[in-house]
Amino acid sequence: MMRTAELDMADSVSPNDIAEFLNDAAWAVRSTYHTVLKASPGAAIFGRDMLFDVPFLADWKKIGDYRQRQTDRNTERENKTR
Repeated sequence: MMRTAELDMADSVSPNDIAEFLNDAAWAVRSTYHTVLKASPGAAIFGRDMLFDVPFLADWKKIGDYRQRQTDRNTERENKTR
């Protein structure tokens, strides 16, 4: 059962509505472009674009290097204020 903020929606929301919402939300998360990955998480993991039927090959070395550069840049910026 999903919790809501003190709302009783038992009459207006069916279990099918909740299942459909969760499916749509999961698809949205998998298909949304991620700036660190330079792709959607679904494309990076499954090797296919989540919106179009095209292959996607993730360059994990490049992604790791990019994440490390971002971390180093953020650390340097934070340490300047100390």
